[in-house]
Amino acid sequence: MKDFTLKAQIDAHQSYSPKGPTYEMYSRGAPEGPWIATVGEIYYDSRDPGVRGELVRVYGDWIDEDDDDRPTFYKELLVKRADGSTITINERFAHPVDPSMPKAPLKFLTYAEMQELHEPEWLIEGVIAEQTSALLFGKSNSFKSFLAIDMACSVATNRPWHGLQVSPARQDEGDHLLFDVLYVATEGAIGVARQRIPGWMEAHGIPPEDAEGLHLYPQEIALDDDKAVDDLIETLHDSTIFFSLIVLDIFGATMMGPETSDETARAWVRNINRIMRETSAAVLTVAHTGWADETRARMHTHFWGSFDTRMKAEGDKDARTSVLKIDRHKDADSSGEWGFRMDEVTLPDGKTTLYPVLCDEVETKQKRRVSGKPAVALQALSEALIDKGRTIAGPNYPSCPVVSLEDWKAMCARHGLTDSDNPETLKKSFQRAKAALIDKGLVKQFDNNVWKVEADA
Repeated sequence: MKDFTLKAQIDAHQSYSPKGPTYEMYSRGAPEGPWIATVGEIYYDSRDPGVRGELVRVYGDWIDEDDDDRPTFYKELLVKRADGSTITINERFAHPVDPSMPKAPLKFLTYAEMQELHEPEWLIEGVIAEQTSALLFGKSNSFKSFLAIDMACSVATNRPWHGLQVSPARQDEGDHLLFDVLYVATEGAIGVARQRIPGWMEAHGIPPEDAEGLHLYPQEIALDDDKAVDDLIETLHDSTIFFSLIVLDIFGATMMGPETSDETARAWVRNINRIMRETSAAVLTVAHTGWADETRARMHTHFWGSFDTRMKAEGDKDARTSVLKIDRHKDADSSGEWGFRMDEVTLPDGKTTLYPVLCDEVETKQKRRVSGKPAVALQALSEALIDKGRTIAGPNYPSCPVVSLEDWKAMCARHGLTDSDNPETLKKSFQRAKAALIDKGLVKQFDNNVWKVEADA
């Protein structure tokens, strides 16, 4: 059989009905003639009635059924199944589900059907899974938007994200599905469109024709409003593009109601789930940290608990560095921490912007994590600072409390740094633990006083 690749994608529907776009199909063969397929209606495959779903789009394909040099043109229906996955049905075997037949209002899955549900794969390996919701939060100047653009551009251009595999963003010619990224810039859209995204492309040597997978919606959007979400989904369905990732930057401008409202949160979360279900896209939301609690995003708890993945960015504006840490994956190992340096790139018009570069020299908490006796000594230092800590004025001291080496060593003895009662053994164990902590950058010493670097302001 000869390999005839895709010759035509049907970009425009033939007509529009109250239900949605319609397509004129060719034929199922005698005695049936041409027929009409309507987006939104349910179709099944007569060869396997279990294959069924809601029509999303129609494609054209050449096939060579007779094993000769004359290909035959058939259309295929792309349908979305109940589990959110998509599959194509050749027009010769596609039949509409009879709407007159009584239909149960709810669909319950059997155990066998549970096992057949599509299990999301990684969109970015270990970071964001396909068709899931993710949150990237951090304080102002943590470079979180630059990191979100970095992820979006990597997916849209099908480049690994700092060595981590990205699922195919755009399929090769001959495959029906095209996977793209929609970036919703609710604020600063001109800077995103004219500087940050082009800066990323420039820094990575991406030609304009290879950047077509990234799309921008340059204004706020109310995802707690059902009508606004209807419009978004209809626009996505009516385009010729399949989006694998939608980025919402920034969270506070994606709703009409207050971000601390329970009513707003429930409507927003419900609609995010609907967007994922009906478009098969993952949704990445960028948000600020809370006013009083920097360990979580500024939002109602219902928002906070709804995300499948949470990531925190901690930045240093002056050093132009940022650390991204996986705070939680609901259904995967919640590990992963990366340090980035923000490098400057010059655009063709002479303007400059920043883009993230993975940098081993940017210390992460993961790199500075300790165990064994250094961990015991670090805990002892925390308690010694509470018990004996004092502030010392001077250019070589921090504004936080410090403690003497003797007080720290005494607390280490109380914490069981060594099992021996021999003072010399304690001294040697203490010196080794202190050296390890100073080497890790967790502790600083001046004269006979020490303090924790985390508390150094």
